[in-house]
Amino acid sequence: MYKILNSQGLGVAGRQNELIELALTYGFNGVEVDIEDLVGRHDALGKQFACQFLQSATTDMGTFCLPAKLGATDVEYQASIAKLDTIVDLAATLGAKQCYVKIQPTNSHFTFRENFEKHQARLQEIGAKFEPHGIRVGVSLQASGAKTSDGENQFIKTSDEILTLVKTVGQANVGLCLDCWEWVVGGGTLAQLQAINANKVLTEVRLADLTAGVELTEATKKDRTALPGDQMGSFSVALIQHLLASGYTGPISVATATVTFNDAAREKVVQGLSKRLDQLIAGIDPAIEAEVESADGESSDEVVGVGSEG
Repeated sequence: MYKILNSQGLGVAGRQNELIELALTYGFNGVEVDIEDLVGRHDALGKQFACQFLQSATTDMGTFCLPAKLGATDVEYQASIAKLDTIVDLAATLGAKQCYVKIQPTNSHFTFRENFEKHQARLQEIGAKFEPHGIRVGVSLQASGAKTSDGENQFIKTSDEILTLVKTVGQANVGLCLDCWEWVVGGGTLAQLQAINANKVLTEVRLADLTAGVELTEATKKDRTALPGDQMGSFSVALIQHLLASGYTGPISVATATVTFNDAAREKVVQGLSKRLDQLIAGIDPAIEAEVESADGESSDEVVGVGSEG
């Protein structure tokens, strides 16, 4: 497995060249790219300008969020993918291996069944666009947004439902972009993930743990621990240990809450993210290691954990 740096949780959104520099400095293999910003650069100043920073770096275009509105009306959906050919071309040029699209848990236009059929057809269409370039499309569960106002239709909000969508799409390059925190909030278990072929189903893994003592039904996006593995019994640690044993070769990243490190120096944050991912890849449980160090009277040299969770 290999490490991707995303800007979520860094307090401020870094410009493309800044994120690339941080990724290179602290040993990340790829960086998450703001694809809409990249398309804007392409349209304003051309493809060469849009791609220059990533092409000159020794890091990859790790992933990006596809701005496709899968549950929208036909007109709105077509507008959201108007730049899809440009996105595919840029992603292929930069050697991207995967992207992801967020699955909204509510819908104002369609019943569950109608919306499911829309998602199935649209994901097949999008997957077919990326497939010739070897680029995978991950669907991302947004279980924490499942609380709805009156009149809105419920859609996919559980781990079972998102796995059913992936299976029903039936497109070889369409899989699951796994955010561990959303997975747990959506009732997901480690056993479900142990029952699938990780390399075939998972397009990427975004590590995050639910703060201890928070009820699933009450969880909000800020109820993520500062780092995966900060507390005993970490889901992220158990998952990574399973993925190591099963030979998973895909990307992993840390998915903190956007408010977690607002007051911290970005360089220290990124250094800490990299260190934590290295610990997990090495099969270390950081909470156990910290406890052992504490018992030995040693002060931890962990550089992250300085941020507020809001």
